[in-house]
Amino acid sequence: MTRHKRKPARAKLLRSLFLWHRHIGLASALFVILLALTGLLLNHTDDFSLDSRHVQYGFLLDWYGVKAPETMLAYTAGSSTVTEVGTQIYWNTTPIPQVSAPLLGTVETHGLVIIGVEGQLLLFTPDGKLIERLDNSAGVPAGVQALGRNAAGDLLVKTAHGNYQADSGILKWHETADNEINWAVAASPPPALRAALQQAYRGTGLTLERLLLDIHSGRILGSRGVYLVDAAALLFLLLASSGLWLWGRHHANAREHRRMRAAATTRLK
Repeated sequence: MTRHKRKPARAKLLRSLFLWHRHIGLASALFVILLALTGLLLNHTDDFSLDSRHVQYGFLLDWYGVKAPETMLAYTAGSSTVTEVGTQIYWNTTPIPQVSAPLLGTVETHGLVIIGVEGQLLLFTPDGKLIERLDNSAGVPAGVQALGRNAAGDLLVKTAHGNYQADSGILKWHETADNEINWAVAASPPPALRAALQQAYRGTGLTLERLLLDIHSGRILGSRGVYLVDAAALLFLLLASSGLWLWGRHHANAREHRRMRAAATTRLK
């Protein structure tokens, strides 16, 4: 009698465990898919250039708190405007690659636009094409603080040790005592340009790699997201453990049934 009661109780326990195993599997399926997809993509960061591609969706940028700096320094050169926004420097609304703040000044002289940054003078065509980078090894005076022009339109730079003037080809420099220098002065960009620069700056504030890493780890939801991923990991462990246990019980029951059938067949003979 006890044996007959034990079998239904065991069957009921197995059925209950099977149902819980299935529910846990369904609950964790979304996490499994999400972690698998983000993991695969992150494993090919270089192939998909995830570290250089940027998120453009406003709601995600707002979620991460990506905002453009309020202070922008702009210099006008001909029909173009060069602006410092945070650590990035823009030609109109196009970021200048491999160039970072501080922006020391911008002047147009002898058919070129000269942009001064720390340690370098950048020579551009009026339509924004980079021609050359000049540094101290090319004779540019050390410690440039500002850029300007004299009455003849020649390039001058201000340093802590005095003012220096370049020849028309910007190949040679000599110290000058000229006091008639029109120094480039920074101003705030016009409202329309400011709005465009804010949007452009926000568009480079969040890479796809960062977004995928945060989704993969749960950090996109802050500390709560990390705990959520931890809970999902525990569910995976529980799912694997219960699956292995159920698999073992299934095979044990199958062996017992085969043994019982074999014993019954022997008795019939």
